[in-house]
Amino acid sequence: MEFHHLRTFVAVAEEGNLSRAAERLNLSLPAVSAHVKSLEEELGVSLFNRSARGMEPTGAARRLCETARDALSRAQDLFAQARSLRGEAAGDIVLSRNTDPEFLRLPRMLAVLGREHPRSLVHVDCCDSYNVAQTLKAGRVHAGFAYGCFDDEPQLTALPLGMACVRVVGPPAWRERLEQAAVSDLAAMPWVWFHERCPFVLMARDLLAEEGTPPRTAAVINDEDTIRSLVASGMGLSLLREDMARPDNPGRELAVWPGGALGIPINLVALTKRLHEPEVKAALDAAAEAWGLDRAARAASEGTVRGNAPDTAPEAGGEACGA
Repeated sequence: MEFHHLRTFVAVAEEGNLSRAAERLNLSLPAVSAHVKSLEEELGVSLFNRSARGMEPTGAARRLCETARDALSRAQDLFAQARSLRGEAAGDIVLSRNTDPEFLRLPRMLAVLGREHPRSLVHVDCCDSYNVAQTLKAGRVHAGFAYGCFDDEPQLTALPLGMACVRVVGPPAWRERLEQAAVSDLAAMPWVWFHERCPFVLMARDLLAEEGTPPRTAAVINDEDTIRSLVASGMGLSLLREDMARPDNPGRELAVWPGGALGIPINLVALTKRLHEPEVKAALDAAAEAWGLDRAARAASEGTVRGNAPDTAPEAGGEACGA
């Protein structure tokens, strides 16, 4: 019995049509028909009744289809385990990023993946930190960059990359006002706020908690570039990465409150149950190398570390987190 015969059988049963099954499998129509006929001869049962509506599975086919699906799934598990034993990532590696690639050291990470896994193809999508867990659980990505803590997510393993520096920022015209401001003054000013599940919300609330009243919200934004633009235009205060508040281009600096910096962990997160997969392991190892993690910190890529960044993790050195 051939593996591809089972795959064709399941496709025809699910599609109910030879043409659609052929398109799904990227095969010719005669090839699909030949696979079905060969499997029927080998099994000694009729699998489909041909009608005007298409290919109707027989009673025997309906019972056998579940077994065929299970056999295909087990075969795929076998191939995945074999790739893991070889340490080879030969397929797509899908990542998500929550901020700009330079800050996340993606160019360095992709260079490592290209060197160590030349047969893999890396895809990078955008995903906010608060959606990374959902995206991972849905199986849409192998690993995702995110800010915050994951101690309450037992299904996830976070590789701590560092601690980001975040500052309270305001319009350039408010510089003198901010230099003299106490926390009570910050609470009285308008704020460019964040999506409710953004990790910055908790940071801002903790900072302003002693005032007892929520800040006056001028806008709710989940994009750091937009936040920066609105703050620069005079709309209000916000939290931003320190490098975005003090960019390399002179004249574009925002006013920074001197009362102190806030820290938030930077992680590359993956599903714990998928850590053995070569694509996931390759992504975590490449991120660890790109961020210069020592051996203890890199143990997270084997699923032994979960949650916040350890004391040994590098600081972002002015490269802090986004929304």
